[in-house]
Amino acid sequence: MTAPVAALGQGVARSIAWLGALARFFVLTLGSWRWLPRAGRRVALRVLLRQVWFTALQAVPLIIVLSSILSFLVISQAVRELGRLGATELIGRLMVVAIVRELGPLLTALVVAGRSGTAIAAELATNKVMGEMNALEGMGIDPLHYHVLPRFGAALLSLLGLIIFFDLVAIFAGLLAAAASGMTSARYFDIVLASLTFRDVWLTVVKGLVFGTIVGMIPSFQGLAIRGSPTEVPIASSQAVVASIVAIFICSGLFVVLLS
Repeated sequence: MTAPVAALGQGVARSIAWLGALARFFVLTLGSWRWLPRAGRRVALRVLLRQVWFTALQAVPLIIVLSSILSFLVISQAVRELGRLGATELIGRLMVVAIVRELGPLLTALVVAGRSGTAIAAELATNKVMGEMNALEGMGIDPLHYHVLPRFGAALLSLLGLIIFFDLVAIFAGLLAAAASGMTSARYFDIVLASLTFRDVWLTVVKGLVFGTIVGMIPSFQGLAIRGSPTEVPIASSQAVVASIVAIFICSGLFVVLLS
């Protein structure tokens, strides 16, 4: 009778301990920036640029496809249905609220978490298995400086840039859908721009920073948390992606609750 309760309690305790360790890892990563030497900053910058190339620039084609299809489907249906009701002005709010504010940041974060989060966790876990972390520490180099900080910074920059890019592509893809349904481009942009507020802009930026932190921290933490067995590498990768996706959905829900 008490076994399920005990199992639940143990699961909650493990989750709390994991969150505590993750928070400590996050604080240590931020604090390590102060002790990064000048020469180390040049190396970290090169690693960061390589990560931005992989995380952001190589993901652009996928973002274009997803954003265009999503926006075209939503706006084409909205123009048709709302046009029957004489409420086409609501298309602007639909674009801003559903795509720019909610689905754009969420889908972009999920893409980056699934694509780059897996790579980060697998790479760091493999490096630890191969003994690179111990080698860096033996040379007096903090692994946080070389491995974690650049990936964290790249995740922030990449998520923020890709979210903005996703929203821009969605707006122009929505124009094509609206034009195909008979709406003029001037009318479409008037409706969308009238619905877009400064609150929507800063909320997009904040979501980019929060989701970037999740994608940069959780995979790095999971990759470095393994004890050294090669069989732990795929486990760490899958756990990193699952934890990142869950955290992204939870934070997205919290944004809705707190700002409603």
